[in-house]
Amino acid sequence: MKKVVLTLITVVLAAGSTFAQVDKALLEAQKKSILETVKKTDESVKKSPAKPRLWLERAIAYFDLASFPDSTVSTLDLDAPFKALEYVAEAVKLDTKEGKKGSTAKEAEKLIVGREKAYGALMNLGVVKYQGKDYATSYRYMSKASEIASQDTMSAMYTGVVAQLCQKDAEARSAYEKYLNIGGKDVAILYGLAQIYKSAKEEDRALELIDQGILLYPTNKDLKNEKFNMLIAFNRIDQAVVQLKETVAKDPKDVMNLFNLGLLYENKINTLKDESIKISEASNKVIDARRKITSHKDKAEVYIEELKRTKLKLKTAKPNLKPALQSQINKLEASILKDNEELALLEGEYAEALNAVGDEVANKAKIDEVNGKIDALKQEIPSFYERALAIDPNYFDALYQLGAIYFNEAAEIKRLVNGMDMETYKKEGKAVEEKLAAKYHLALPYFERALSVKKDDDLKEIVKQIYQDLKIDKQVD
Repeated sequence: MKKVVLTLITVVLAAGSTFAQVDKALLEAQKKSILETVKKTDESVKKSPAKPRLWLERAIAYFDLASFPDSTVSTLDLDAPFKALEYVAEAVKLDTKEGKKGSTAKEAEKLIVGREKAYGALMNLGVVKYQGKDYATSYRYMSKASEIASQDTMSAMYTGVVAQLCQKDAEARSAYEKYLNIGGKDVAILYGLAQIYKSAKEEDRALELIDQGILLYPTNKDLKNEKFNMLIAFNRIDQAVVQLKETVAKDPKDVMNLFNLGLLYENKINTLKDESIKISEASNKVIDARRKITSHKDKAEVYIEELKRTKLKLKTAKPNLKPALQSQINKLEASILKDNEELALLEGEYAEALNAVGDEVANKAKIDEVNGKIDALKQEIPSFYERALAIDPNYFDALYQLGAIYFNEAAEIKRLVNGMDMETYKKEGKAVEEKLAAKYHLALPYFERALSVKKDDDLKEIVKQIYQDLKIDKQVD
């Protein structure tokens, strides 16, 4: 899964924090003061545990400890903000009589509203742990801050970030969804959540979110490219073609979009080829099953004829020969019975294959239709790469792909040649070899130009092979 990594701010995030950038001496004084206050409030509560004001002061001291700008101090007690929340709850409980809250209780509750002290303390430690790459602990603080400040987009966003970084995908998803629901619009989060949906195979939700991002950021090419990539990953090729054609119409000079259209058409061809192969394979199963049945019946007929002859012999045989003939008859009948059982299985396979393939005439028509579509697409593909090269003559990918079209066609011809027996080669070999050479000659200029743009090792080997097959005495740089 793609991680969305954001840089968290390094200062305390509490709106109510009393600390600021100060000189070293003052910082030391504040450090001493806060530690003394924590100790003092602890002792005060022990002496008078029924006084709500003392619990409130203790909560403030612990929030201030967790919010301290020096991490060597703020991390002295990693549970400080959670303890402070407990102390707030105790202050509220002690100052609530018959359902009515006193001034201390109300003051205590203000500490855990929005971006007040509780939020600041939790976010500060969350940032510290994030910077230390302790994402699991950072999540503990961030998620609690987001829970407290339920309408705060920043804590919701960072909760999702650290959750995703520590591979809590369900929690990351929940945090990102909350972030968007309360008004968050950061493009990185839209993208990150879309990736989570994509990984979860929730295709429609992933695409809807990317579309939402495109509406918010209509000029963002990354989002549009990601939608295109998703459509490819989801095998929604026709949708991808429509989207890309619209993009090309708006910006006909974008070589990457033209190149991608060519790739999409090639992808469509591969899909159609797979469809044609599946139909052919199903038809071949029917032919194979029919051949097995015919062969089996021919073999069975031999046994039947032999059985007839043996029975005739039995009728006129001498008594001493009859036992042997009867034994032979029994064996033949057993073989015929077994053959009939095997024939029944083969006929079952044939019926199953026939059911799967459907009407053979219709299938042949379908294969012809698919092959027609493939031929039509093949005619269109080079134009996309050529249009890209008209804009950028040194566009390596387009040069390579154009060469690959003809090289792959040559490879098909070469396989045909290699599969010929000597007699066939004598009759047809020369004509086929000429076709092979013609395809190589079409591919070679594009590959050579591509190599002049970028010295690609794989492409060098391809060009060497073409030179060898065409008997061209030339070195590849």
